[in-house]
Amino acid sequence: MNKLGLVIISVSLIGACGGKKKSGGGDSKPLDVAAVNALVPASLKDKVTFEKRDIAEKRGRHSKTYTLAAPKGWKQDMDSFASLKPDKDGMGFMTSFKVGTNCDGDCKAKDWAATVEKVYDSYLKGKVIKDVKGKNSRTIIAESGDMTAVVVASWEDGASEYSDCGATLEKEVKDLAPAVEKACESVTVSED
Repeated sequence: MNKLGLVIISVSLIGACGGKKKSGGGDSKPLDVAAVNALVPASLKDKVTFEKRDIAEKRGRHSKTYTLAAPKGWKQDMDSFASLKPDKDGMGFMTSFKVGTNCDGDCKAKDWAATVEKVYDSYLKGKVIKDVKGKNSRTIIAESGDMTAVVVASWEDGASEYSDCGATLEKEVKDLAPAVEKACESVTVSED
């Protein structure tokens, strides 16, 4: 897969549907920012620190707020997407961190494991570093060229959407993948 394909997939992952207040679904764990920061490699500690953050996503009359460990200082370009870009040079132009929900079409209960398999299938065509399927979750870390993609998807049985969190990391910061994975294991979503 080329960089453009990863960008298109990254942008398409941030679809929204409906709900109230919930964890990311699946195997969500308590937020532990210190544990996330412990996974940041020494070579990147002066560039990236994670902190507890609320990232708002506003779409029309509805908004969602995602609470999680996210890179400190990274900026949200658009209110309608919960996606962050680095605030410093030297981390790669395409590097981004994102969180959101997706219903892949109609927002109704469906087989989320099969849906996630279909949505992230292109990631599995690169060099797969990690692919773990849980009862209600899927974690994928894969490389394609100079890009590393991290996805943690989770859902609840009968839900009208699944949650996803992850990052597209260029070669300069690809070693952040374990920290991103850990951060994405603990997402809380609240909706207005």
